[in-house]
Amino acid sequence: MIEPGWHIYSAYQAEGGPVKTSFTFGKSSGYRLSGKITEPKPLTKHEEVFDMQVGYFEKSVVFQQKVNLLTAATTVKGTVELMACTNKECLPPEEVEFSVPVK
Repeated sequence: MIEPGWHIYSAYQAEGGPVKTSFTFGKSSGYRLSGKITEPKPLTKHEEVFDMQVGYFEKSVVFQQKVNLLTAATTVKGTVELMACTNKECLPPEEVEFSVPVK
């Protein structure tokens, strides 16, 4: 969920723009990553400060990562780095830990 008036950027943002949303997954013997992060189609707009088109999400977004389980159940852990902005300001990039049990 994204607070009203704020947005975060696509994981597939071009270089030279805002900090893209990125994921780092912890090492585990319980799973192996399969493919890349997927996301819904982002909104796009031209941002003057970067002089480029940027992809972003408002209200909510679900990023997905497929994994191949190597055990009956495991927990996928890692961090997501993101930058939240309004039309007038941006917060510094933030890293947030996540933990998702998978069966």
